[in-house]
Amino acid sequence: MKKVITYDELLAKIPNKYILTIAAGKRARDIGKGAPLLVKCGKKDTAVKKTFKEIVEDKLTFGYQEENE
Repeated sequence: MKKVITYDELLAKIPNKYILTIAAGKRARDIGKGAPLLVKCGKKDTAVKKTFKEIVEDKLTFGYQEENE
């Protein structure tokens, strides 16, 4: 039986829903273009599901970049 990834699990890893959306979208596009996967996934999994698995397994993170004036 496959484990269902919930929105709450994703928010526990990346607490800001806007950053979560941007980070997941960028990674899903990269996977769609052929980027190597960071976790094991099924062949039928979509790019978004693969991205969510990477987030839940702490393979995909984010960071803030501050601008110096």
